[in-house]
Amino acid sequence: MKNQKVTASKYTTGELFCGAGGLSRGFKALGCTPSFANDIWPVALHTFMMNFDPLYAETNGDRSRILALPQSVEDISIDEILENARSNSDAPLTPGALDILLGGPPCQGYSLNSHIRSAEDPRNFLFRHYVRLLRGLSPKVFVLENVPGMFSLEGGRFFDELIAKISKPTAACVGYDIDFKILNAAHYGVPQDRFRVVVIGTRRDVSAQVGKATVPTPRHYSLAQAHFKGGRDHTFHYAIGYRKRLERCDFDQTDPALLPPISVREAIGDLPPLTNGGGQDRTVYSAAQSPASHFQKKMRLKADVLTNHWCRALAHPNTERIKHIPAGGDWRSIPKELLPPGMRRAKRKDHTKRYGRLLPDEISGTLLTKPDPHWGTFIHYDENQQRLISVREAARIQSFPDCHVFFGGQVDQYKLCGNAVPPMMAQAIAEKVSQVLDLYYSTTETFNSNSTLELDRA
Repeated sequence: MKNQKVTASKYTTGELFCGAGGLSRGFKALGCTPSFANDIWPVALHTFMMNFDPLYAETNGDRSRILALPQSVEDISIDEILENARSNSDAPLTPGALDILLGGPPCQGYSLNSHIRSAEDPRNFLFRHYVRLLRGLSPKVFVLENVPGMFSLEGGRFFDELIAKISKPTAACVGYDIDFKILNAAHYGVPQDRFRVVVIGTRRDVSAQVGKATVPTPRHYSLAQAHFKGGRDHTFHYAIGYRKRLERCDFDQTDPALLPPISVREAIGDLPPLTNGGGQDRTVYSAAQSPASHFQKKMRLKADVLTNHWCRALAHPNTERIKHIPAGGDWRSIPKELLPPGMRRAKRKDHTKRYGRLLPDEISGTLLTKPDPHWGTFIHYDENQQRLISVREAARIQSFPDCHVFFGGQVDQYKLCGNAVPPMMAQAIAEKVSQVLDLYYSTTETFNSNSTLELDRA
């Protein structure tokens, strides 16, 4: 039997809490193919299937290759997946056959941005069902993503329980060797500062043979500070202070060379200008500029039409308020008489993201799910346009390629973007996972080949 390296195109993935498919998009870039997908929100699951299942898109949902699971993860049985999902070779899945399980349990209960953080939020406990399905499916590798608030809520007991349950061997599963870190998407070429906990687990029989998959190291630096529990101990802190090191000769330049962050202009500067509330859900690139950056070229690759380039309309008095905000400015530039009543009493050092206008040559802050200027930085940097960013611009800031189409109404599309895992960060993770699987399959093939030769000699 000839030793033949197995490439990432052979790897089967499954995703729980899939949303628009940011994690799967990053793994798809390396050729990985989804076998099943789950989300309780029909619009999210439809968006996932339309982007990853050609048969589903062709038949408008009448037929599909990917198993769609449109229910709460609490109601999914392991047998349901094993009986109905297929591997890339079209064989039924069996325990241990799945290569990679992806998923990010809902983060609202943990989020530091949540108005009400509660240990009793039922969404906080959905990770237990992720663990249940993980043990039953026993994939070779899993990737789990969540917000950094998982470290701090109730002293981090949810995160500690998660790691303990995953690591512990059971009769059905040998357990996993874990690597985790708080990653900033900006460190992987995403034009946005977005901190997320990423946990990668490698099944112990795999890690014993070839080592465990680890989180990717930064490729870009950024200036965002990690002001939350675990921020110093569990981030790549050198990538945050890297630019200061470049500017000062008294620092020892021993860290890996890092690229500058991707700016907002580099991300969206080629997209056609819009008026307030303007744009279309599907149009052409004719009014767009030619791609002027490597990032823009990468985003437009394989896209033949421009989708989702429409923006939510601002109403009075917000239309008057934003006229006073320069690029990089916020609510403090708005005349007091135009401010919302509650903000007239605010201290000028507070709420510095509200009514924020993006800076073209800087990175974006964390994208939220609702483009409401009262809560975040959503105003386009071009003062001639006086509008919010479009759905497609939000998708670019998340690093979704233009070929990834968002479905549902406009508000749904913004939400799908804001909830997603940035695909370019996911791709960096996928590269580390695939290195381990490449080695595992090649050494397994070699082992099987040698065993066969020994038997033949006998």
